[in-house]
Amino acid sequence: MRTREQELEYQVMDIFNEFYKEKLEQRTTCFAVTATELVGMISIKDISENDRGILQHDIGNFRWRFMKNKSDRYGLIFMKVQNGVG
Repeated sequence: MRTREQELEYQVMDIFNEFYKEKLEQRTTCFAVTATELVGMISIKDISENDRGILQHDIGNFRWRFMKNKSDRYGLIFMKVQNGVG
């Protein structure tokens, strides 16, 4: 059985794989997945802004974190790590 953190990391990786091609076409080093886009993609119920980590992917490493919007719903931010900064 996975821990909460492991399950969240798996779900974040799935979300990244779902959206990164479309979002990174803009030639940017970061992108956001909106709360609306996340509907039904996260089964963890107690998400907070303290949930964050590093995702290792074929195209590079990305920092990720959840951020609350004005409606108290969480979006997910991905930022590419470049030269140890991101």
